[in-house]
Amino acid sequence: MGRSANTALALVVLGWLLAWYGVMSQFGDPAPTVPESVIKRQHDVSTTILLLGIACLMGTLWLSGRSFAGARRRSLLAAALVVVPAGIVLAALY
Repeated sequence: MGRSANTALALVVLGWLLAWYGVMSQFGDPAPTVPESVIKRQHDVSTTILLLGIACLMGTLWLSGRSFAGARRRSLLAAALVVVPAGIVLAALY
């Protein structure tokens, strides 16, 4: 159970970093000289990285639930590190 909680803590950091990069890499306008195929490829890469980050965050929640009985503090910390920032982001949107 402790290993699952530790993995959840590692995944939450990786998940937020990947999600942050996936979103931030889409900001800004490309130079007019950049071919459309390059722009599309970069968009596809950014979307893939964002989806990997979201998958890591969902995995964190799953591992937190799985390890709750054996490692409550670590599993609650991992779940809070997913839910609290997500709540802040959603609240800022509205």
